[in-house]
Amino acid sequence: MRRWLKITLTVMIVMGVVACTPPVKGATGFSVDTEGHPIIVLAWCDGATPDGVIIYHDEPYSSAPAASTTGRRSATPSIEPSTRIVDDARFIASDLDGQSASVRLDAPADGWRADPGPVVLKPGITYTAFGFQGRGNSQVNTGHVSFRAADLAKLKPGQVLVQQGESVPLKTPDVNGVDSEIVFADKVISRERFDREGQDPTYC
Repeated sequence: MRRWLKITLTVMIVMGVVACTPPVKGATGFSVDTEGHPIIVLAWCDGATPDGVIIYHDEPYSSAPAASTTGRRSATPSIEPSTRIVDDARFIASDLDGQSASVRLDAPADGWRADPGPVVLKPGITYTAFGFQGRGNSQVNTGHVSFRAADLAKLKPGQVLVQQGESVPLKTPDVNGVDSEIVFADKVISRERFDREGQDPTYC
């Protein structure tokens, strides 16, 4: 099932005014390794080498509290109007070379470690991942990617799931005169294209 996220330009402008989010200097994608295990792939701009990857999911406030629940409201638009962020894991990297990397979610290796532990994807949950460097006012992120356990069956090694947006005209302009919206949809691209776009100096 494809995930669509529609954000009117008005909302995007308002969010930009009232919220300060870390700059994005790279890309995050969901993929599988040669044995079909889930991995997060990263590609970043020169000088923006990530310190790690954060995995989380949104959960309605009506649900029973989870041990890893932070209680923070999601900073991104959600289908549920009242949700909280559940931090699933923080993957910390050893020194990364080059401008791309990957980490296996259920069994991190090659210098990666997971806190509090590896992530086993549960059916029906939409997870979100992004890479980060630094903290506070100096933090820099890679773009976010959302994925589900069911996406594993749709991917082959060398393919990367991302979400890409495009402007779509509204049938009727809203009360503020906005006549278009940004629609994000799942896209599967090659790892080569993913690395190239994530490292593109144009977006750095």
